[in-house]
This record gives sequence, structure tokens and C-alpha cells, in this order.
Amino acid sequence: MLFYKTWIVFVYALALSLESIIIEYLTIYYVRISPIVLSSLSITLSGLMLLSVAFIVTKTYKDIIKIFTKSWKFLLMASLSLSLGIFTWYDSINRIGASKEALIAGPIEIILIIFLARIFLKERLNRFQIIGICIGSLGFFLSLASDLSLEDINNLNLSDPVGEIDSDSPLFAILSLVSFGDLEAILSAIGFAAGVIFLGKLVTKHSSIHVAGASMLGSGLILVIFMVIVLLFDSMYTTTQYLDDSPSQIELLSTHKNLLILFLFSLIPFIGSLSYVIGLRRIGASLTATIGSSNLVMVFIIQIALKELGYPSHLPENILLATAGCIMGFLGIFIIHMTDFISSKSKKHYQ
Repeated sequence: MLFYKTWIVFVYALALSLESIIIEYLTIYYVRISPIVLSSLSITLSGLMLLSVAFIVTKTYKDIIKIFTKSWKFLLMASLSLSLGIFTWYDSINRIGASKEALIAGPIEIILIIFLARIFLKERLNRFQIIGICIGSLGFFLSLASDLSLEDINNLNLSDPVGEIDSDSPLFAILSLVSFGDLEAILSAIGFAAGVIFLGKLVTKHSSIHVAGASMLGSGLILVIFMVIVLLFDSMYTTTQYLDDSPSQIELLSTHKNLLILFLFSLIPFIGSLSYVIGLRRIGASLTATIGSSNLVMVFIIQIALKELGYPSHLPENILLATAGCIMGFLGIFIIHMTDFISSKSKKHYQ
């Protein structure tokens, strides 16, 4: 019975995993579509599909109009936050690969949501959430350091006094590995965490499917505006050398084959968002978020399998550290969300 209720959420987690992996292949290995082009067009199309489904299900457009007219402030803030999270997610995968991005962003996003809820919604932290935050933070730092090779670890000078940082210290070695792609993964977590807070305000007044569709469309349109600016800049300032090395973003956008790929790819975030909305109705937010967070484990396992099969996969340098980060990160997320799930069940039992 439980599996019957939760299978749709596993579809959501699988969709997130496939989206991350396919982003890596589309932006790095094969088609080489620019992350801004891929994110803006696919998310806009997904938002339109989701709003179309919402219209078919509810058979009215009035609820959709209300979100854009009466709740436009929260919708705008949610869309801005999500557009930041989406673009930095896509661009981070283009730089550091799907696995490391998921391992870094997964736990830190949940931790940020808790702290933002504490600050803005005045929600209290319990001891289990604090334990989950500590374990998740450990997973985050292990994942951040997962590009340290065994040789780098052996060469670390662990005897440095506290407060002194030189080129041989462990802290310097870890900080030196924090690339721009890592920072983008952290920034994507911040964007999604802030978006969740604003979406939480919207779902108290509107249905979840309308909110999901409107926010996805809004964030997609914001990314489209950003894409147009980037394309104009690209057309004006792209050098001849760059054009010889790789196709420009305008060339990528005008290819009919790539437009078809963009449309097919947009089905994945659409399916993911729709299954997430259905999961919220069936099993609630905590269990949906917990199962959905398993995507960081799925991405890591799928990419290792693809690597073993001979397909290109951008995996962290130190698989042992990455595996430890994956386990600790998901364990922290599990403890945090299961605490909410158990407490909600207890409230229902005593009511």
C-alpha cells in the first residue's frame, strides 16, 4: 500500500536524476548546448505544459489568473529565486559534473531551507533536526573535498597550528579545490531554498499544481530574458578564435535538431514537477522531500555505472570521499525530514 502511494515520488527523484545526467551530456559531451539556452527554453516549455495540465484538470483558468494578478509579488520572488537556482544548477553541472553538483547542493539546500524557515517563518528546531543538520553538513564538506586525490590527502600537513594557513595545510588544500562550479552548486541550493519559502506562501492560497506551473513558467521567462541578453552579447563580442573552437550560442539555438532535443528534454522537468505535485497530495511534503532527495544517490550510482560501461561521466576524483559524502548527506536529509513526518503523524494520532 505504501509503495502504491510513493511510487510517483520515485518518478520525481528519477526525473531529477536523469535531468542532471542529461544536462551533463547535452552541455559537455555531445550536443554542447549552452546551459543558459538549455535551462531557459526547457523550463519555459515545462511551465507551459504544467499549466496546460492544470487547466485540463481544473477546467478553469480563473485560478491561474489569480496567481499572476493577486499573488504576483510572491510569484515574482519565487520565480527570481528559482531562476537563479535553475541556471546555476545547469551551469554548475557543465563545470563540475552532475554527481558532484548533486552531492554538494543536495544536503546544503535542505539545511538552508530549515534556517530560512527558522528566520522568516519562526519555525523552531528540534534536536533531531540539529543532528540531521550536523550529519548533512559533514556530507557537504566531504563532497566538497571529493576532488582531493589520495596523494593530496597523504601530503596534507596535519600538524599546522590552529589559525595558521599555509600552502600545505588541510584547510588551504580544501579551499583551493572550491572551484567556480562548486560555488555555483552552493548558489543553486540558496536559490532553490529561497524559492521553497516563497512557494510555501503561495500554496496556502492556491493549489500546488497551479503554483508549480506558474513559478516554473515565471522562472523560465526570466531565464529567457537573461538568455536574450547573453545572445546579444555573444553576437556582438564573440571573437573569431572562439567561433573556431566551438559553435556560438546563436548557432546552437538555430539548429533544428537541437530545438527538437530541447523540446524532448523539457518533458523531463515537466514529468518531475507533475510527479512532485502528485506526491505532495498523496504522502505529504516531508516524505516527498525525503524520497526526492534520493536523487543525489541515484545520480552518483548511475554515473558510476555509466563509467563502468564505457560512457563518459564527470565523477569526483576521490570516489571514496564522494561515497562517504553521499551517504552522510542523504542520511542527514533523511533524519531531518523523517522527524517532520513522525511529528505530523503523531499530531494526527492524538487529534
